Amino acid sequence: MTNHVALTDFLTDKQIARAMELREAKKICEEIIRPNLAAINRKLGQENDPMYLAYAAEYIISKIAR
Repeated sequence: MTNHVALTDFLTDKQIARAMELREAKKICEEIIRPNLAAINRKLGQENDPMYLAYAAEYIISKIAR
């Protein structure tokens, strides 16, 4: 079974907008994901790798911000 997670499942609209400005996984990770990792983990119900989430965000943003 595949679990699908949307950015809105763990980031706020404001955080998504900022991620769209940053566009790069490393920057997204350092500015958005790492400082909010405890809250993100609670929202997703598990421990998460911050860079993995940042790469996922970068990928999604690259697809919608063409």
